[in-house]
Amino acid sequence: MLRAVADTHAVIWYIFGDSGLSTTAQNTIAQIASSGDQVAFSLIRLAEIVYLSEKGRISPLTLERLLAFVDTIDAVLLDSCL
Repeated sequence: MLRAVADTHAVIWYIFGDSGLSTTAQNTIAQIASSGDQVAFSLIRLAEIVYLSEKGRISPLTLERLLAFVDTIDAVLLDSCL
């Protein structure tokens, strides 16, 4: 079940374990994950990540890492279009 929707920064900070993600957000995602539910992000977030990566504003590994997170059986992050 989808329990929350994340924006671009939250998705990026989550997959990299970045301290930019607030403790509240970290705890919320952890609680959602422990209950077996998921956090969605919109398809435009993927486009934004590609754009930011191409402009050198974020790591070029971001999209690869995000897709790896989404492609697991027990994925916490889920593209809302899937």
